[in-house]
Amino acid sequence: MSPLHLSRRAFLHRSGTTIGAATLLSACAPMIQTPSTTVRLRFWNTVYPTTDPLDKTKARDQYYIYKAIQRFEDQHPGVKIDMQVMPGSTDMFTAYRVASIAKTGPDVMSLWSGNYLMQFKHYLEPLNNYFTPTEIGRIRGWNAVTSGFTPGKGTIYGVPCSTDGITAIYYSKKALAKAGIQPETDWPHNFDAFLSILEKIKASGTTPFALFDNGYSLFSLDYWIAQVVNGDAGISDLIAGKRNFNTPELVDVIQKWQRLKPYTIAGASTMGAGEAEQLFYQGRAAMIVHGAWAIENMGQAMGNDLGVHKLPDYNEQVTIKNTGIGGSGNGLIVSSYSHHKELAVQFVKFLMSQPEQAAQAATSSNLSNVVDVDVNALFKNPVKRQVQQWALDPTLIFWPDNIYPSELTTELSAQAQLTWNGKNSARQFLQQLDAKRDQLLMEPKL
Repeated sequence: MSPLHLSRRAFLHRSGTTIGAATLLSACAPMIQTPSTTVRLRFWNTVYPTTDPLDKTKARDQYYIYKAIQRFEDQHPGVKIDMQVMPGSTDMFTAYRVASIAKTGPDVMSLWSGNYLMQFKHYLEPLNNYFTPTEIGRIRGWNAVTSGFTPGKGTIYGVPCSTDGITAIYYSKKALAKAGIQPETDWPHNFDAFLSILEKIKASGTTPFALFDNGYSLFSLDYWIAQVVNGDAGISDLIAGKRNFNTPELVDVIQKWQRLKPYTIAGASTMGAGEAEQLFYQGRAAMIVHGAWAIENMGQAMGNDLGVHKLPDYNEQVTIKNTGIGGSGNGLIVSSYSHHKELAVQFVKFLMSQPEQAAQAATSSNLSNVVDVDVNALFKNPVKRQVQQWALDPTLIFWPDNIYPSELTTELSAQAQLTWNGKNSARQFLQQLDAKRDQLLMEPKL
């Protein structure tokens, strides 16, 4: 959710641009194929960077998306892309819904994937017939934009654009060395051993973690829950009511997760990502749990002191090991009411083409989800290269918060805050998730 590849998990990383109803663009007129007529294609952008809070002097031509739009326009005389930078938060949903009801929304837009995108499927153009098997095969992440979240077995409502990578622990090499920890050899393989590492860091005089509102929950707790229920299939069973959250195994997960609090700077449940990052940069914490979209800023702030490691497995008994949660958190959609569907799809295909993906990888902070670009040859940052490699791991668990119904994700976030702060027990946390899930299952389907 981010002007810095903003996906569902990243929207607090940078502030979104406020939009009001008055700023919504009017509908395009039907395309008239005459040389003197300019066809205007409306593109609402929530995913491609257009600003840099660390360098406000950057010109437009230093950002990939402006140059890409110019290249598309050069290749399509008579076509103009009107890009509007949209909020990288849930405000994007309100804006798109209001505009779509009036059929005055964009021709192309980037939306958070999973159920966030699927809630608008009655406004989205099905794309199965627009893409050949070869075109589909070179792009990873179709589950995120396909009904049922199973590639090849449902309607495609968007095109996965780049990847959010994988949530991971970013650390200060100096801080871990001060605690006598060598990540390459000492990294723990289960949660209990991880707590021992945190104790060593704390004993060295540094708080182990600066965590923020997503980092302490959706970026970490969700992974351990997913591991215990056996990945995407288990998450789907939780949603369908085929299994419950409130089980002894998941109670144990929540109770152990609560034990991270003494090793974390106070205020994690309400802290913004930017504040947590600054605490990390200032050396007040040794580590932070974050997404790949923050790598560029962290690298600029910390240089060679920045290291990265996967989250530890919950225990040795889980079947999906040594990975994380992540995947394509965004999809490019074409509105079904667009007067220029074919052209809109052409623009989407252009952005996802091999030359454009190579250009994007070379000039922006986004990771790639295509198989025909050697991003390792383009990325200079070794941390970014490592995370890109992990992000293409086939065992990667897709973002649970993008599969859960949005109301269930909201409930999970609320209950996590209460439980983290000692106002609920682990069992109460999980009972409330079951209750919300059951309530949602009882509601009539629209």
